[in-house]
Amino acid sequence: MMKKGYYIHFGGRESIGVSKKIDMQIEEFGKHFDVRELEVRAAERSLAERVIGLFPTMSIRREYEQAFTELDQPDFLYVRRTVADRAYLRFWKKIRERYPDCKIIIELFTYPYDKDDFGKWNAWPFYLKERLYRPKLKKYVDRLVTYTEHGEIFGIPTIHSANGINVDSIKQVEGAYREGEINLIGVAFMQRHHGYERIIEGLKEYYGGETPDWRVNLRLVGDGPEKARYQELVERYRLEEYVKFYPTLNGEKLDELYNESDVALVSFGMYKLGFYGRLCALKSRECLAKGMPLITGCVIDVIPEDYPYAGVFPNDDSTVDIKEVVAFYKRVKDRKDSKKELADTIRQFAAEHVSMEAVMRPVVEYIMSADDRAKTFAGGAE
Repeated sequence: MMKKGYYIHFGGRESIGVSKKIDMQIEEFGKHFDVRELEVRAAERSLAERVIGLFPTMSIRREYEQAFTELDQPDFLYVRRTVADRAYLRFWKKIRERYPDCKIIIELFTYPYDKDDFGKWNAWPFYLKERLYRPKLKKYVDRLVTYTEHGEIFGIPTIHSANGINVDSIKQVEGAYREGEINLIGVAFMQRHHGYERIIEGLKEYYGGETPDWRVNLRLVGDGPEKARYQELVERYRLEEYVKFYPTLNGEKLDELYNESDVALVSFGMYKLGFYGRLCALKSRECLAKGMPLITGCVIDVIPEDYPYAGVFPNDDSTVDIKEVVAFYKRVKDRKDSKKELADTIRQFAAEHVSMEAVMRPVVEYIMSADDRAKTFAGGAE
């Protein structure tokens, strides 16, 4: 008999990006289980209730009772993490009491997350709640899904996964190799952590001396707060011939630009956020699914150190040496006879490592396993 489960989130549909991920994950679960979406909605609150809810031992009002009544003999619950507080903990306690054999799995889409989620001064009330109640989750939660290598978090065993995408929904690049010319492409809502100024500074040095053998062009697609800065740098360095800006594009127009490009850019400014780990950004997955070699200023979590189709530059403010970019692309071309063969190879890597099927496989296997829950419900007060 097919196992039954619920995908639980707390307002995830308010974000387009998160909503797409929820759809992809539910679709993947649906290949194996009878799975239903369940949103725990925020309750209507007066101003006084909002203020009271900020105290550490008080709770953010959500419609937990309504959500609880919608559960029907679940075998598993897959949950997108939200801020832990007293009511959140009571919810899992109540579920555990009613359904002691149900596997409860919470996804930590980032970890550590304290700095990202609670770094601003006005987030400290939620940080206090989180620190007070999350250590108690181990009484009710079976697994935490993490994109890191931690074997245990908050005293709870982990399942190692990765940020995934629907590879089939992304069109593979087409076209042929060009000789003596490389088109770099960066597609993003341009923010500080993209760090594309490092590429622009590199182009300034590249074209500031002797005439190079290879022409290198840069295409930046999208809007965002850093775009004006990039445009000012290009104008100051008189690089308008080599750097072109485009508004946010989608569909066929974006696919055409990708087809005319040779190397994709990921992030070059993660150091600005104090991040020095292994990056799991969706942009890296999209580049791989397109079948494009990429360069980045941060190690990508799913890409081995010796992977020949990814060039990694230091995660700092140093200028990107465009001569090294050219050398990287020459090596890439030498490995494959055609752009089609190159794209096929990279896309196959994406299918095996970052497709939703691949990244969700460890979770599916855990749910399907015959093992009993990892620990017996201890009960007790929260």
